[in-house]
Amino acid sequence: MAVYFLRCKHISRKNGSQVTHAAAYRAGERIRDERTGEIYDYSARSDVAYKEVVLPAELSGRHDMAWTQDRSILWNAAEHAGRQYNSRLAREWLVLLPSELTAQQRAQLVRTFATELADQYRCAIDVCIHLPRSGADSRHHHAHMLMSTREVTPEGFGRRTNLELSGSERRLFGMTVSSKDEYLAIRQRWAEVSNEALRQAGLDMRIDHRSYKERGINRDPRPTIPEKVFYAERKLGMGTAAGDAIRARHRERVEARAKGEAELLRVQHKQRAQLKERALEDLKRQEGQPKKIRWGVLTREERNARRRELYQTRRAMERAGPTVEVQKCAMSQAECTVPNQLNSQVRKHPNPEVRGAVRPPELSKSTSPTAEESARNWMSFRQTQGRGPTAEEAARNWGKNREAQGPGQTAEEAARNWQSYRETHGPGPTAEESARAWQAMRERERLSGSSETKPPRSREQDLEGASPDDEDRKLRRQRGLDFEP
Repeated sequence: MAVYFLRCKHISRKNGSQVTHAAAYRAGERIRDERTGEIYDYSARSDVAYKEVVLPAELSGRHDMAWTQDRSILWNAAEHAGRQYNSRLAREWLVLLPSELTAQQRAQLVRTFATELADQYRCAIDVCIHLPRSGADSRHHHAHMLMSTREVTPEGFGRRTNLELSGSERRLFGMTVSSKDEYLAIRQRWAEVSNEALRQAGLDMRIDHRSYKERGINRDPRPTIPEKVFYAERKLGMGTAAGDAIRARHRERVEARAKGEAELLRVQHKQRAQLKERALEDLKRQEGQPKKIRWGVLTREERNARRRELYQTRRAMERAGPTVEVQKCAMSQAECTVPNQLNSQVRKHPNPEVRGAVRPPELSKSTSPTAEESARNWMSFRQTQGRGPTAEEAARNWGKNREAQGPGQTAEEAARNWQSYRETHGPGPTAEESARAWQAMRERERLSGSSETKPPRSREQDLEGASPDDEDRKLRRQRGLDFEP
């Protein structure tokens, strides 16, 4: 049965996300981030059923818009267009596709919806349809639509789209519709486009974007488990404290709804007050901690500056060599080890009441070490492990190994072995033959294009020239596709 699901989220630099990483993962391609120099390679993915970059109708097919069809150029341009530390680089629409439709019908449905959004906001939308993963529900066909937050022009990205404008900017441009109303209109439009596709396919089922309350259905919706909690429970094979708390609140609301409207309102008010109080406690605890900047937000120069700062701090502490710093480092390590062991025991406890117990606030959060703390940890390691052998000790050890293993083969023995090898394997190609073979290979690569634009090879072609090590690396990469970036 078709189910309505549409979720929208931002790919923002504020939370350490890179749109180049998101695009490479969703499209199953290899993209290099020109801003940070990192390479994201997901070309081993085999569950991408359809992908396309959709443009507004008036710009589609033009030669000066060819730069938008290369995902590496498109999303690197989006990274450079966002100049602030908290820039919104893209907006993602995640939709669930009706499994009753065929693959071509699903692709046409998503393309129709993406074309309407591109025409309305004059932006580029990167559409990728994913097949259900192995071990998951076979009906879980879904699509990721990465929508640029800026308008596309032949010269590059332009101003921000109307959907990204704030309330004051909307009033300045004379817009009377709020961004919330536009979002609700998009939700309604997805239901209408999906129902039209189901009708054209000859199916009687329909989906509805409205809530149970708006439709007059006296029923509590299913609880929504966050992605991190869902994947953690699937990995552990058991419930977590956060997931159990969400399901417990849902059961309490269901029981209250059966008793009457007054009891339901009381339970809802109590749960909102508890969640608000917990959020305020978390906020106060975060304000007392030093502000943490994600590594992905930093540029290459800023990362190198961090590394130099850490190195200089280590060198200064190494020259000073205070014993007090080593003692402080040991105490900090003990403070971090005890909470980690306690959390591991709580998560693996067979009793669900123990797993769902609220942990003390001082054990529920952890912060990354500063440069000084990292330097102290390194000094402690050097104190416990020692500075290693000196040059004289290393020379004596090498001499002992030579005496134990023997002097090895002489020059005459090596020459005889080489002559025997030449007699059995032949003289091999000359320098001129090797140069000609190398030149012919370069010419074939130039005619066929770059490695990123080559047509996809079939699995039989890959297996013909693949070594066991290559197959092992592909399998390891495929196992890591369960967690989205």
